[in-house]
Parts: sequence; structure tokens; C-alpha cells
Amino acid sequence: MKTQDCGHYMGLVEQLSSDTRTEDAVMRTRDSLHNLTVAAILGVFVCACSSSSGGVGSGGNTSAPVGSGGSSAAGSGGIASGSGGSSTTPTGSGGAIGSGGVPGGGGTKGSGGVLGNGGSTSGSGGAGRGDASIGADGRGRGDASMGTGGAGTGGAGSGGSTVDSGGPAPGGDCVVGTWPTADPSTAGPFAIVTENPVGPQAGVAPDGGTTPQFTMFRPKDMAQGGLCHPVITWGNGTNVTPAIYKVLLNNLASHGFVVIGSNSTNVAQGNPAPMLVGVTWVLQQNDDPSSVLYHRIDTTHIGATGHSQGAMATTQVSGDAHITTSVPIEGASAQKNLHGPAMFFCGGQDTLVGCSGAKSALAAITTLPAMYAEYLAADHGSWMTFSGTKPSPVETAVTAWMRVHLMGDPELRSWFYGASCKLCTDSGWNIDRKNMDQ
Repeated sequence: MKTQDCGHYMGLVEQLSSDTRTEDAVMRTRDSLHNLTVAAILGVFVCACSSSSGGVGSGGNTSAPVGSGGSSAAGSGGIASGSGGSSTTPTGSGGAIGSGGVPGGGGTKGSGGVLGNGGSTSGSGGAGRGDASIGADGRGRGDASMGTGGAGTGGAGSGGSTVDSGGPAPGGDCVVGTWPTADPSTAGPFAIVTENPVGPQAGVAPDGGTTPQFTMFRPKDMAQGGLCHPVITWGNGTNVTPAIYKVLLNNLASHGFVVIGSNSTNVAQGNPAPMLVGVTWVLQQNDDPSSVLYHRIDTTHIGATGHSQGAMATTQVSGDAHITTSVPIEGASAQKNLHGPAMFFCGGQDTLVGCSGAKSALAAITTLPAMYAEYLAADHGSWMTFSGTKPSPVETAVTAWMRVHLMGDPELRSWFYGASCKLCTDSGWNIDRKNMDQ
């Protein structure tokens, strides 16, 4: 969109704003919401007139190899102890012995993989052990346990064909592992709660307003099932908040994700980026004994997704090492520093943003799995569910993608991967892929 068009769209947004300042008014009817969505969510184009929210320049992908989903976190499982003698702990050692004992560390965090540094220890007590492993999709773990004698052992984790099925999170309160498969087109097994506002203030305050906080969509019972919950950071289109996207975000939460959405109506603005501030806050809550998220978060599997201006913000923040998969919706630019698989969505009927950005983003990928996904019947906003609770085909596909790449869902992988993937053979979609034939 040309610079001179910005005034036209800003005027249209202002014309609608008097009837859409509250969430109740925005949700009044499907048609009126769709009009708002088309005009007000043109985030990157309206915003581009006054700010630089564009993505990182094009270029080949230089990050982790195919199949890698990103980094894995160090485990902090058991405690090594001994009844006597002193000891020293070499850098990266699995554990140490001596009076009182010290925690054993398991595996260190790395880009695209893990390195377990066992190291041996000495003394008259037991020796600690550290190990690490990583699956083919990048899901990995580190753990430590108390040895019963002799030297501690450890080594580099090797690749595997399946998601690691165990390994305690810090504190041992949840387990990082493969999730049971579930139907992404319906609500998952978790009752959900929405909390607003939560977290720190982040981003740019509106004129005369306060700096926004966040809305969190999460499972009500964070201990249900015993698995650690992956995180998804969400970015809104211009002039709207997470409530507009509640069908998608509720669906994700019902499947076990903790979704943190900035309340900013210009989410591509702010330094640090609001979408990353939300991730940092959730990780802090995982370490806070007073938080409901305490030791319930899978800190190694974090996704990013957003719409329009939020899609451009998603592209930007996906260069951060915490983000292991991303799905920009209706807006993308080339990002050469991705740390995991990406799906670039556009609507085939979108005459406002179009699909050229998504195509360019796919073209910039060299080694990582990446998909260009064009839903032929959708325009800039009609991919969303405006009434009811059943997710649209696009919302279903986003949920399935996140389940595959953040939960290791074994059944849904065929939706995206393989020579005859489900979306590839669906006439409603136009699909192009890289590094996803297997």
C-alpha cells in the first residue's frame, strides 16, 4: 500500500472508532465486526506511515538444521549428595558430592540442540550424573539424578525420532513430554480461564492513555495431566485487542497452551517488543512460587503467532532464540534468523495485504521446515470465527501446527509433513513448502 493511502485508512478507522471503543460493541454482529477487522486491523500498513515495523531483511536461513525445533532447557532434577569429603564440580558437570550436596545440573541450553556435560566428580559420597537428549523436532530435556557411588557420567544428547518422553521440569512438578493427540477443530480437554490485565506494562501507550498490559488465556487446572504447558505469544492487529480473537485463543488454551497476548493496539511498536515481554513474564512466573504457573511451563517450547500488524510483529520476534515455531497470519516479511519451523498464512481473497509477503518469507528459508499456506476463500479478516465457538479451518490449522511443533502431537504431523500432507491435498488450500517432504 502506498504512503498516500494511509490517511484514507486512518480516516476509516476513526469513523468506525466511535462505535467500536468497547469490546461489546465490537462483537455486536458478524458483519460490523468484519468491517472493523478489515479497516482497523490493517496494522502494518497504517502503522507503516509513522513507524518502522517492517521485518528483518531477506536472506538465507542460517539457524538450526532441518527438524530442529529450537533450544532445549537445562534440567534441574535430583540433588546429588554425599556424607563426607569435599569435592569440586567441573564446569557443566552432572553433579557434585560433598557435605550437604549441591544440585546436579543436566544438559546446557544450545541453539537447535543440547549438550550434556557429564563430567566426573570425586569424594567419598555418591556421584551426580547429568544427561541430555533431543528429538528430531527439537523437543529435548536435561535431567540430573543422585549417583550411588563412583564417578558421575554424562554425554552429548543424540538425535532421536520421537519427542523425549520424560524429564522433570525444575522442581519436578511437571514433565516435558509428548502430548496425547487431540482434534484441533474442537475444544481440547482443558477448562480455561482468561485473566486480564496481567503482567507488566509493555509497548507504547495510546494518546492520553496508560501503557497496556496483557491478557492470558490458560488451562484452569495447570496440574491436569502432569505435562508442562508450552507457551504461545500473540500479536493483535491495529486498534484491536486479544478479545477479538478469543475463539482462536480459547481453543489454543483448551488444548493446553498458555497464551499470552499483549493488550497493545499497536503491538509492533515498543522496545523491548511487547510479544517478547509477555514471554519473559511467563517464564518468570514459572520460577515464582506464588504464581499459578509455578513449575507448570515448558520453557523449551514457545510459539509466536499474530494477525496483520501482529503478524509483522511475529516475524520480528521470531528471531529471538526463545521462539521455536511461528505462524504469521496475513502479513509477513523475510526473517533469516528463525529458530524453528514456520507457517506463513495468507487469504486468497485478501486484496489489502495480499500474499506477496508470505511468499517472500518462504523464499528466504533455506534449511528449516517452512510452509506457505493460502486459504483460498479468506480475505484479510474472514478467516476468523466471529460468532459461536467452533474454530474456522484456518484457526484449526493454526492449532494443529502448534500441537505438532510445541507438543509433538504424533497424529497431526501428517497435516503438514509428507508427500501427501492433509493440507496439501485439500482443494481449499494452496500450499507450498520447503524441507517438509518427510
